[in-house]
Amino acid sequence: MRGRNENKPHHFPDSAKADTEVALNKGVKYRPHKALLIHFTEETPTWYECGRNSSNRYDTIFSLHRASPISMKEKMRTNPHHLVLKYRKLADAIYEQEVTLFRSSTRNENGNQWVEDTMKKGTLKDRIAAMSVVLSSHPVHKIYALDILLNLVGVSFEGSNNSNYTNQRVAQMASEALTDLFINTLLPQRKLVGLEARPLFLYDDFQYNGQVKKQISPRILLLWRYEDILKSKYTSFLTHYLSTTLSQNSTSSLDLTKSIALKTASSLLKKIPEVSI
Repeated sequence: MRGRNENKPHHFPDSAKADTEVALNKGVKYRPHKALLIHFTEETPTWYECGRNSSNRYDTIFSLHRASPISMKEKMRTNPHHLVLKYRKLADAIYEQEVTLFRSSTRNENGNQWVEDTMKKGTLKDRIAAMSVVLSSHPVHKIYALDILLNLVGVSFEGSNNSNYTNQRVAQMASEALTDLFINTLLPQRKLVGLEARPLFLYDDFQYNGQVKKQISPRILLLWRYEDILKSKYTSFLTHYLSTTLSQNSTSSLDLTKSIALKTASSLLKKIPEVSI
């Protein structure tokens, strides 16, 4: 597998051209972009490698503090909650536009409709396989497939019509697919970073540590927000499915389910440092 909502999500190569879109500046105004910001190439085959040539791509509050000598007062600086909400809302607008552009650019591609139909009407095995293919190929632009798989294991999100109840067999098959996707496609070999841990205060309307406020491109903010969303969904998978399954009172009907859940937890703990159950 290549490392990487059709509803609202909750081809630039990785070069200088990729950052020619208007940077977000004073007032954090955003003019919808007209070309896709995220594009996978042989050089950048995963979402977490996209934008790697941008100086602020991997910035976190912790890395900022570690990189420069600053006062204890500044070391304790965090993003106020309203600032995180502000940039999350802005990033969601960028994300929505990105998904809209992607749909338009791939509408007439051969095989797209067949895969979409399989996800909805195929056998359970085929549906799960189609979702895995979709997420492996388009992890950013088709994150809705991840929501469908999470719903199959009983993890529901706001706006979902599904309850937290799910068939054990369905949950087991979806869990196996999710484990493979998280390990081989979706998660980098590092902990995921939430938007609140990014140095958003550097880009707002004031100076930081005597320096002029920086600018951030829509592309980088989109990648930060995608990671923020992925972190939330991964946490939900761990807490709502694995933890819930493992904590249930043992019965004969649950033995197999618990055994599979333990194997899932073991695989994730062994291969991905993010995991903490």
